[in-house]
Amino acid sequence: MNPWLFPWLGMFKGPLSGDVTQDISPITSLLSPQFEFNFAGDRSIESEVVADVASYGKQLGILSEALIEIAEGKQGDALKRLQKLTIEIEAVKDRHKDKLEQTVKADLDKLKKNDPEKLKQLIDEYR
Repeated sequence: MNPWLFPWLGMFKGPLSGDVTQDISPITSLLSPQFEFNFAGDRSIESEVVADVASYGKQLGILSEALIEIAEGKQGDALKRLQKLTIEIEAVKDRHKDKLEQTVKADLDKLKKNDPEKLKQLIDEYR
């Protein structure tokens, strides 16, 4: 059909007629309430680890392979991959700690500028 004659036809799309990719990040809402309501870690750290270091499946695979290696009395490539993964995850955590410190410091500087007495009260509260 000619889109010039029937422009309204482009407004309707059937199943599988468009982009069929889906974001399956660890941060979801209604579809995964276990992350939304029972999430024990830091969401931003988890997201970065899954996106930049290793997916949950990859992490579990490395851990499983290393555990099997240890159970068999070996110390091979799987254990080295687990050690490397641990170092990479700790690096992400350290970056986030640094970002948090910078954010808090910047906020305290703003408070000092705008309300020095409130800053003094806050510092006294945490002593």
